Amino acid sequence: MSKPDYYEVLGVGRNASQDEIKAAFRRLARQYHPDVNKDDPQAEERFKLINEAYQVLSDPESRAVYDRFGHAGAPSAPTADPFGVAENLFQMFFGGGVATRGPIDGADRRADLTITLEQVLHGATLTVEVERLRLCARCKGVGAEPGTTPERCPNCAGSGRVRFTQTTILGTVTRVVPCERCHGEGEILRTPCRECRGEKLVRRRDAITVQIPPGIEDETAILLRGEGDSGLRGGRDGDLYVVVHIAPHPRFRRRGDDLATQINLTYPQLALGDEVEIETLDGKITLEIPELTEPYSELIIPGRGLPNARTGKRGDLYVRIGLKMPKKLTDAQRNLLRQYAELSGVRLKKYASAEPTSFFEKVKRSVRRGD
Repeated sequence: MSKPDYYEVLGVGRNASQDEIKAAFRRLARQYHPDVNKDDPQAEERFKLINEAYQVLSDPESRAVYDRFGHAGAPSAPTADPFGVAENLFQMFFGGGVATRGPIDGADRRADLTITLEQVLHGATLTVEVERLRLCARCKGVGAEPGTTPERCPNCAGSGRVRFTQTTILGTVTRVVPCERCHGEGEILRTPCRECRGEKLVRRRDAITVQIPPGIEDETAILLRGEGDSGLRGGRDGDLYVVVHIAPHPRFRRRGDDLATQINLTYPQLALGDEVEIETLDGKITLEIPELTEPYSELIIPGRGLPNARTGKRGDLYVRIGLKMPKKLTDAQRNLLRQYAELSGVRLKKYASAEPTSFFEKVKRSVRRGD
């Protein structure tokens, strides 16, 4: 049975670079490693072929011969342990089971905090509750009950790992794996701490103080160093990321450093102009409405927005002017509006039929009115 093309085995083109060949091999070695596919009887043969293809194509000279003569010119399949490089890759991908008793850094944590626009304006000192893993206060992170000490694991002599040799159809494979007795710790806890039960860390819910700077943007993450999970064996504590959310405001909308709001005024106020008192984020001010202000135009109040997070300079407040219509008109208001319409040259068709059309009707209307 003829062998498949080595390029097809690795899934690369014939003009693939050495980096592309190596990347393809790494990916396939991870996918088809026998330790990952223990239930697949074909995995070992597939892995052996992948390794064989890589050994040929990763060497420029053997690759050149293979490109010219195919399998007839390719070197014999390697007889040495085919895991070689692949085993190192497997250990890199899956940890290789090699325990390390060096420092262990604590994990980072995230918390979410919702603030108001007023707090964006002035800044704030707030607290956020965080669930995290911290060193056990009782055993100080040792894991053993105070007054006792951990013992060196006799199975691994305190190294936390053991070496074993396995014979497979691919040859003899030597692997280093975590010690099953001490779970890679190198120590045995004869008397575990009553508080943490030997885990060295306890889960706590703590209130952490957070400084909110003025002008903070929505979805900003504030970094608090060392406020995450505790590290072990001298490892650094993890960090806490507090993600800030800004709650909707009933009167104001944010536009970067600017704010926008709306007030509704009557037509006389827009036509004649006026002075009105309006709310801002930091108090009431008097706003001058110019004569003949267009409905739904915007007036700008400089320096009444939010501070810039970097410069501290405040943005502006944009006030949209809405038109407030009365819910009901009196007869006097209606007559005044009709007179205004006449003076403005506007003919209201609704009232056109109410006007006298003949000379006698006009006289009658005038007599009735006492003109």
